[in-house]
Amino acid sequence: MSSCLLHCINWITRTVSVVKLTSCEPFWLRKNGLPNTYPPIDEDQNVDILVVGAGVTGAMIAQRLAEDGFSLVVVDRRDICTGSTAASTALLQYEIDLTMLKIAQIIGHENAQRAYTVSHQSIDRLTALVDRLKIQCEFERKTSLYLATDRKAAKLLADEARARKAIKLDVQYHNQTEVSDRFRITGVAALSSKQAASCDPYLLAHGLLKNAVKNGAKIFDRTEIADFRCDETGVTFSTSRGPKIVARQAVIATGYESQSLLKERVVNLDNTYALVSQPLPNLGSWDRDWMLWEAKNPYLYLRITGENRLLVGGEDDAFHSPLRRDANVASKAAIIETKVRKFLPDLNWEMEFAWGGTFGTTKDGLAYVGPTTEYPSCLFALGFGGNGITFSSIATDIISKMVKGQTAANADLFRFAR
Repeated sequence: MSSCLLHCINWITRTVSVVKLTSCEPFWLRKNGLPNTYPPIDEDQNVDILVVGAGVTGAMIAQRLAEDGFSLVVVDRRDICTGSTAASTALLQYEIDLTMLKIAQIIGHENAQRAYTVSHQSIDRLTALVDRLKIQCEFERKTSLYLATDRKAAKLLADEARARKAIKLDVQYHNQTEVSDRFRITGVAALSSKQAASCDPYLLAHGLLKNAVKNGAKIFDRTEIADFRCDETGVTFSTSRGPKIVARQAVIATGYESQSLLKERVVNLDNTYALVSQPLPNLGSWDRDWMLWEAKNPYLYLRITGENRLLVGGEDDAFHSPLRRDANVASKAAIIETKVRKFLPDLNWEMEFAWGGTFGTTKDGLAYVGPTTEYPSCLFALGFGGNGITFSSIATDIISKMVKGQTAANADLFRFAR
């Protein structure tokens, strides 16, 4: 295959219109500042693996590959973790954007079952990873509640519960009375699961990168890729600062910006909006170990942070431009606030921060991970979807196997050109 060359104008200019992935500085940045800082690149590098993108996906992959013993460089065009990771609300669930039964209509029942099973397992893997590395990121196991507010949705949830139980996934179906008595909220039905968690995604990513450095990785931020060449022998990336990076393989973990590199249309961009309250001395009837999302589109989702703040998101709309998204933050936050006050009338709270972010959806709700025919010696790890951190864990397992030349279980579910 002939080598490929992408010039700066293609990589940077085409992504500028969507590169501002957050607005109104997300809460995690205000809360944590810069836990660790990294320099821009200042000399040529020759390594086994180059990871492009240092959000939570790139960080998780870098940590694994550095621990595996590969020589490694990580670059990011921004300050570390200040892209989509900083805007994430970090509801870690095994549920995918589409229900298992809906995905089965697209990719078949067996594949849908495998997708949900590997996602279910990823929650335990994330828990074990954070515990083993002792990352302080407010990681907590939670009970996830998937709420139906009409009878049609309730019927679909009942069917979904039976399908999940048939393959031994953690799920319980609750009728209207149980929803009211147990969770003290209004709804027609709900699914609950203890296979869920939450965290501070910004601190999680920083903790993973810190461990990667401990194992020999080099990390450079504020370093843009000007152009790159790739063929079957490896990749050469030139940076806008001058130094080059030569690697045997590259892992592209630039998230939603990656679509501009690909001929295949893999993601549709949307906006989501979020807000966080001041710390709450009293949660009323709500339990801090619960987190909720609605069985509707767009859906409201909420959880409690480690500081007992109410964190809420929703009111998704189609992405048009960062300016339009940013202009909508105040009005969208007001709509979300009104919904939450109606939903949890006994909770006394005040909104403290609000922001908007860009996220991506795919036709089958699944991420894209692995090689493409366009870029030899490159692997992509694109954790699209509402549960991107869960997909980051799955992508890490797949990429770790692929860079070793091994067969990665379930990689076919997330392949390109599927």
